[in-house]
Amino acid sequence: MFKVVVVATDGSDPGDLAMAFAKDLAVDQKARLVVVYVDELVPGHGGAHHAQALEPEIKSKINDQVAALQADGLDVEFQIHQVKVSGPAHAIADAATDAAADLIVLGSVGSGPLKGLLLGSVAHRLLQIAPCPVLVVPVRDR
Repeated sequence: MFKVVVVATDGSDPGDLAMAFAKDLAVDQKARLVVVYVDELVPGHGGAHHAQALEPEIKSKINDQVAALQADGLDVEFQIHQVKVSGPAHAIADAATDAAADLIVLGSVGSGPLKGLLLGSVAHRLLQIAPCPVLVVPVRDR
């Protein structure tokens, strides 16, 4: 049913859950994975700066996760998209369109409806603009 799955991650714990879910799905469906990380840039004096202070470490972590998936025999591509702040949903949707994805998987940051309304939510925005179904992996207390 799924031939190409885009998994969006920011290197966080919810992103790790999405990666694990997408891996299991890719194995089950024999699907190709496209791992998308969106590098948000904040304009400022002297040019744009990364929104995430630990940007190099995040990219390295995700690169290691992709290498592990490839070592497990999965067909995986890692893409990094740079956008202005508040644009990650569009970058993920564009990556899904370009890859002809059948599904987008991402983690939930667990924010409540009020916080999502005030700050915006990548998952919520993707539900409005995605070219394919969106699966949000919830964070659960154990």
